[in-house]
Amino acid sequence: MPGTLFITRKYPPSVGGMETLAADVWATLGADPDAGARLIAHGGTNRWLPLWFPGAVLRTIWLVLRGKVDIVLTGDVATYLLLAPLLRALRVRHATMAMGKDIVWSSPSYQRAVRAGIGKAPLVLAISSATAEVAISHGAVRERVRVVRLGVQDPHVSEADRREARAGLRERFSIHSSDVTLLTLGRLVKRKGVEWFIREVLPKVPDGVVYLVAGGGEDGARIDAAVAALPDPSRVRVLGAVSSEDRELLMRGADLFIQPNVPVAGDMEGFGLVAVEAALRGALVVAADLEGLRDAVDDGSTGYLVPPEDSEAWAAQIQTLLDDGPLRDQTARAFSDAARVRYSTVTMGRELRRLLALESAAR
Repeated sequence: MPGTLFITRKYPPSVGGMETLAADVWATLGADPDAGARLIAHGGTNRWLPLWFPGAVLRTIWLVLRGKVDIVLTGDVATYLLLAPLLRALRVRHATMAMGKDIVWSSPSYQRAVRAGIGKAPLVLAISSATAEVAISHGAVRERVRVVRLGVQDPHVSEADRREARAGLRERFSIHSSDVTLLTLGRLVKRKGVEWFIREVLPKVPDGVVYLVAGGGEDGARIDAAVAALPDPSRVRVLGAVSSEDRELLMRGADLFIQPNVPVAGDMEGFGLVAVEAALRGALVVAADLEGLRDAVDDGSTGYLVPPEDSEAWAAQIQTLLDDGPLRDQTARAFSDAARVRYSTVTMGRELRRLLALESAAR
């Protein structure tokens, strides 16, 4: 039977937020083997995209002409812009996900393509309210834009798992048992605010706190310089890219997960998937009240939002959480339970299927 064809240029085993999201989207769309859903995905680096794309086009044509496709869903706006002329020529129903960075990327030629093309999309599924507004500001038709609350796979981390991970983290990274651990994990680019946090917030946080920074990216040199400028550089451990095993250990074992994003022209946080992943693993999340993070963190329910670039507010929030360890742990457990309900993949799948069915029925 004809079903949804999901086409994405970002997919595991390649690592990143878009890749994780695409895997979760496909897990929901492909869960029912009788629904006829199909996947065309690129799981490698951008270097190989030019070789992947022609094959994706040919396979799309073949599936559509054989009557195997009811609707095509592209994984981001960049993929949609490349495929839209073909999809319209094939007269197949289609929609696109919108991630945020795929709209605001500052290349002039890309911006012209976005503004010329996104308004033609029959349906834009934005991953946050901030992404939806950016899509509309770039020409998407407001009535055709919907926000889909993302779902994240539940890792089913128990309290015993957390205790084991905390001990393992301290042993693995030589951290004293009484120290409180802060963690930022992800691609180290300017918008993540790591360099700002080290320079402006960490000096205001009392001793007995160790800040773990995991990931690689172009902001690495600036982060290293900020660490070197601290009176006590040992308070920060810049770990670089970590294995999947260490990534899991860090999120399960950290006391606080910190996402101190700052505004950056031509870039944005479309959602903040890793903040949800951390909450599900029991870390207490503190994030900037900015862009898509407002959808990834339900303030006071799954984490705390703090004004971006306000070092006093950040230091005060962290100090409050340091003052009472048992209450901090109790709050983290409650927030983790709330995140499990709010960011359910079952709910996301139901909403995706509903919206795609509505688009199919409208044509």
